[in-house]
Amino acid sequence: MSDDDDFTVIRRFNAAGHQADDSALDELLAPDFVAHNGSEDVHGVDGWRRFLASGTEQFGPSEAGVDELIAGGGLIGERWWLRLTSPGAAGSGRMHGITMHRIVDGRIAEQWAVMQMDE
Repeated sequence: MSDDDDFTVIRRFNAAGHQADDSALDELLAPDFVAHNGSEDVHGVDGWRRFLASGTEQFGPSEAGVDELIAGGGLIGERWWLRLTSPGAAGSGRMHGITMHRIVDGRIAEQWAVMQMDE
C-alpha cells in the first residue's frame, strides 16, 4: 500500500474512533491489534471498543483533530489533539499527543501513543 492509502486508513480510523459501536473498526483494525497507551495495552477490536466506551463514560463527549500525518519506515506518525467537552473537573480540558501506527495489509496492527493534558 502507498503512504496515501495508509493515510486514508488513519483518517477513517479517526472518524470512527470516537464511536465504540462503529462497524468500521472491524475493517480498520487487525484481529490481533494492540494499542500501547502508556502503561495500558489494549488488545483486539473489542478491547478498543471497551477502551473508547470507558473514555466516553469517564469524560463524556469529545472533539478531536489531526495536526499532521507523516509516513516513514513502514509507520504512520500522527500528531493530534482532543478536546473534552463535558463540564466538570473530570470531563473538560484539552489533550494532545503523538501516535505511531503500524499498518499491515490495509489494517492497523499496532500503535503506540503518548499524550498529555494541556494546562
